[in-house]
Amino acid sequence: MPGILIGKSRRITLDELRTAANGAPLEIHEAGVDAAPAPSSNDADLSSALHNLTLDGMSSETTRASLTLLALTLAQGNCIETALSSKLVDVLNRGGQMQFSSEPEAFVKSLKELDVEGVLVGKSGEVKGFVGRVISLARISLSLSMAKSLSTNTADAISSLSYERLSATNPMSIEAYSATAFDELRPHRGCVESAAVLRAVLQGTKNCKKVNASDAVEDDAVRYTLTTPQYHGPSRESIAAAAKTIELEMNCYPSSNGHWDDTVAIVATESCLRGVESLLVGSTKRTGGDVELPKSGGSLAQVAEALEKATDQLKQALEKEASIGCTFIGDELTKMESELKAKEAEKAKRAAARTDAPSAKEDEFAGMSEAQKQKILKKRAEKEAKAAAKLKAKEEKAAGGAAALSSLFGVGIALLYPILTAGDGSLNEDTVAQLDKAIESLLSGGMQRKPKVPKGTRDYLPEQMAIRDEAFTIIRRVFKRHGAVEIDTPVFELKETLTGKYGEDSKLIYDLADQGGERLALRYDLTVPFARFLAVNAVGNIKRFHIGKVYRRDQPALSRGRYREFYQCDFDIAGVYGRMVPDSECLAVACEILDALPIGDFGIKLNHRRLLDAILDICGVPAEKFRTICSAVDKLDKEPWEEVRREMVEDKGLSGDVADRIGEFVVLKGKPWDMYNSLMTEKKFGDHKGALDAMEDMKILFEYLDAMDKLKFISFDLSLARGLDYYTGVIYEAVCMNGNTQVGSIGGGGRYDYLVSMFQEAGKVTPTVGVSVGIERVFTLMEERLQKEQGGTIKQPNVSVLVASAGGENQLQHRMRLTNLLWAANISAEFNQQENPKLKFEIANALERGIPFMVIVGEEEAKENKCKVKDLNARTEETVDVPNLVALLREKGVIPVGCEFAMELLKNGKA
Repeated sequence: MPGILIGKSRRITLDELRTAANGAPLEIHEAGVDAAPAPSSNDADLSSALHNLTLDGMSSETTRASLTLLALTLAQGNCIETALSSKLVDVLNRGGQMQFSSEPEAFVKSLKELDVEGVLVGKSGEVKGFVGRVISLARISLSLSMAKSLSTNTADAISSLSYERLSATNPMSIEAYSATAFDELRPHRGCVESAAVLRAVLQGTKNCKKVNASDAVEDDAVRYTLTTPQYHGPSRESIAAAAKTIELEMNCYPSSNGHWDDTVAIVATESCLRGVESLLVGSTKRTGGDVELPKSGGSLAQVAEALEKATDQLKQALEKEASIGCTFIGDELTKMESELKAKEAEKAKRAAARTDAPSAKEDEFAGMSEAQKQKILKKRAEKEAKAAAKLKAKEEKAAGGAAALSSLFGVGIALLYPILTAGDGSLNEDTVAQLDKAIESLLSGGMQRKPKVPKGTRDYLPEQMAIRDEAFTIIRRVFKRHGAVEIDTPVFELKETLTGKYGEDSKLIYDLADQGGERLALRYDLTVPFARFLAVNAVGNIKRFHIGKVYRRDQPALSRGRYREFYQCDFDIAGVYGRMVPDSECLAVACEILDALPIGDFGIKLNHRRLLDAILDICGVPAEKFRTICSAVDKLDKEPWEEVRREMVEDKGLSGDVADRIGEFVVLKGKPWDMYNSLMTEKKFGDHKGALDAMEDMKILFEYLDAMDKLKFISFDLSLARGLDYYTGVIYEAVCMNGNTQVGSIGGGGRYDYLVSMFQEAGKVTPTVGVSVGIERVFTLMEERLQKEQGGTIKQPNVSVLVASAGGENQLQHRMRLTNLLWAANISAEFNQQENPKLKFEIANALERGIPFMVIVGEEEAKENKCKVKDLNARTEETVDVPNLVALLREKGVIPVGCEFAMELLKNGKA
């Protein structure tokens, strides 16, 4: 195996240190140097002298880890001693069972032969401070490595054995680990992961009792089993975080004065210690015992010793718990084996009694033909073969194999039990690795476990995709008739491109792992990527549309169309144009799309960002709080004014009288001209310049919308805020006005004059305005509407014609020829891909799927080059020559693929 590099500019990982402690070879390596010089003969003598050195103190593994870290520290610290590092590496590579003391003085004393004067020992004979630190970090690292492996999956797997054991006598429910209980109530990553492991392992368990998971539990063992994810999750997170911190500390340099600060390492180790203690207490309680926790003290050496003891205790506790659980499972298997053997013996006894009884039957085949006799014998042989296979399965089950385990406890326990009982019962690295692999297999569906869709996402069935395709077609049609061009951008951007553009919603951006030295994030919307697109490509004035997926790390509400992954359909106009002209066209586009989509009545709320800022200014809100107060005002469509006021005052530090003055404005809404005339007549904004400029914008906009007959859809609403930071002018939001389905906003947008300039050279401004339609929420409304119209179903035929055959064998090629004829004429059609399907099943299939026409060919029709056309809606049938088939179907109303809209226009007399 390749050596682990030790040298300047080299960072060693926790896993590498563990493998080095277990005897993996090391290689000294300096920056810019291919390899270290070969060791001299004196080094060989030195290695021989230290080969079997043994002192009371650390184990051989901890000694190796300490020497490895010491070699690394010497190579890359202020006291660079490549030769000494090389000697240490040579000593380690020559093997042996070295066990040094954990006391720095004794540790260094055992290395005197290495000429350490001045490097490890000062002129006055004192041991350098970093030696003790290296020893402590090595002990912590190895303990952390063990704790990390035990806390990841092993502890969860072993606790599942306790679940099986305890649920045999105590009422317990697997619902305690349900996705709902953790994804929604405790959405912490560690808790969710732990609960997922337990669900996977316990799937199919027979000991589950259907009881209320929230019932109070008095038995400590049961309580610590049911609440496993609630302390396993935080424990695994604290241990993993500590492991990362200690890994960095192993590689850090001292301060400029040579001082090594242990604060970070102590805090990380203490955090890990708490996690280990939590796991230790839980495991001990599940076996009905008590535990004495080690005291940690205050220095790095003391916390290292405490963590070492606690980790060893945890390993022993889990081994004991696993042993007790496996003993229970073994007893259950033995009990089942005895019961099965007793049943089989009783059945054999009854069968023997029947065989020995005198038979008065006549020849059972008397009067039958040879064919009938052979048929009976064939069926009897098949029956006997099935019985033999069944008996073999029962014998395997009685023998206590995987089948027996699965029948009693489910596939998870059947996978884990052999691993835990294969060796001497210790949780060594090999056993832990096998457990990890088994659980990974369970979580990935490798054991026929039903997977789940990630939270906040959904699968689309074919009939649902048909609805979505209809919506996209309508939206694209509107975009294109307004002269927009289509663009596309990457689904992820540099994180710096996205951050700082969404106000408080920036916390909802999905970060991606660092790849290739770039910090990336999934796009939150299509607007900021468009602004970046304009700056990078310098396209000038543009009217564009973009349909693509966006991602938000939000709490989903699928019933209201709120997802973490969803499509947006954006229309934007960028460049310099007449005042409010692009704004009016964007609103017109929104109105046309929502009017064309079959979602019922809708309305568009309209406001102006400068008007909202003016209201806050008039009411006395400090300028630095404008955006955070806007974010609160934006919640008025979901929460009552009392709750919004409470957030302003208690959470965001606004005085009560200022909040009340804001309330007098934001409750105002109504028809555009009525609101405009009322606000101007009453001089609500006084002589505030920003407010008056915004009202002039609104006046011009209303006139343009009136000219395009779109003002009837608009409501002037002073509560509309649109919490995103980049809006500078008109803002709007579309909402559904009818139905019982609450899907929130179904579209929105506004003017953002300065967003593009954030990506351009100083002084350049590209005014932009746009609108976005939330297709997932629109889809929810369309789906509900279609279900009502079709009596609870949304099935749509995916083809217009089903080609079938009647009677005879080998009709598949005739069906293929007819179907190909229809495909060539651009008619959607399909044929059954079975060789000889029965016609009655073909007709039933077409009726169930709502396919309007069938083309049927039989042996006689095929000879005469004819076929039958069955109209399933009109319940008529006629025979036609194959060359005339396409013409007949078109006469009956079959529309070529892609021509549906043109036929609709012709039908309505609009073409």
